[in-house]
Amino acid sequence: MLRCPNCKKQMCDTAFFCSECGTRLRELPPEIAALVPPESQRHIPVPVVVKGDSSEKQIPVSELPFDFHTVENQYGTIHFAETICPGVYYIGTKGNKISPHFLTEYIAVTEDSPAISSEARAYGVQLPIIPRVYLYDNDYDCKGRHVVEYEAHKYLAEHGLPLPKGYSLESDKSFGMEVCPEYFGEFPIPEETPWGPVLRHDRLFNGLYWLETAEVGWILAIAYPLCSGIWPETLELASLNKYDQENGIDNTCGYRFFTYKVSCLPIYEMIDYDGNSWGPRINRAALENAVLKFFPNYGSGDGEHSPQFDAGDQIQSTPGAGIDFYNFLAKSKMP
Repeated sequence: MLRCPNCKKQMCDTAFFCSECGTRLRELPPEIAALVPPESQRHIPVPVVVKGDSSEKQIPVSELPFDFHTVENQYGTIHFAETICPGVYYIGTKGNKISPHFLTEYIAVTEDSPAISSEARAYGVQLPIIPRVYLYDNDYDCKGRHVVEYEAHKYLAEHGLPLPKGYSLESDKSFGMEVCPEYFGEFPIPEETPWGPVLRHDRLFNGLYWLETAEVGWILAIAYPLCSGIWPETLELASLNKYDQENGIDNTCGYRFFTYKVSCLPIYEMIDYDGNSWGPRINRAALENAVLKFFPNYGSGDGEHSPQFDAGDQIQSTPGAGIDFYNFLAKSKMP
């Protein structure tokens, strides 16, 4: 995942522009740059997303098993296509109603695809064409995109075929739990931590849990996908279970754990995300006081574990607010 340096929105690794503010996240290859107008002419931010090296799976548009012409006015003209597995395709279109000057990616699934279940097809938009085709936005927040990619990759794995570079069933399921828990289920609450078994827990959000341990008291567990919006300097402060240490957390997609004192940093970095339903449970003033007390260089760019913040974004102390920032712990002495 990429994080926009301007508005902090999370974007997928293949995004070139932030969909929220339009900030360019990566250099554009020539074939994509030709489709993007100069920045001075862009009035609305639209992400341009392409897959990685997939030349072996690209197919001529004429070989797609469906006719897109009757829906081109709404979805655009197909400019490239590649096969994921039988009956499942990435397609890139240009000239759709919403962003006529930009390249837009979709996943297209034929009704007879042996890889995709009826449950997965239900997440797509059924196009009024024959043979019947279901369309999904190739956007991180699209539930159906995660379901279809997982089922397509599962089909490949079951048939002894390699998955696309950078993908695994573990990562598919992990990111799917964040975006589409109704299909994948919510992130399981950890039973083990680097400090021993969990005695009890309190749920902040799907994938964000307070856990009590006998050794160090309350700690914060953050599921792998949720960590994409946390500064790398902060992630370095996390502890990992032995399995994730030995196999690499980017392979296992396991939890990161933070002691209560250190947890003020990831909570501060996550609290303003859109759709945050747990923010009101955090005492914001006490949280900022805790950051200043335990990490006085945070945001200054000086010293270890300190990203660079603009002057207007520096944290301010609130006298009298204390440092106990989580309500149910407020009556306890902080570890």
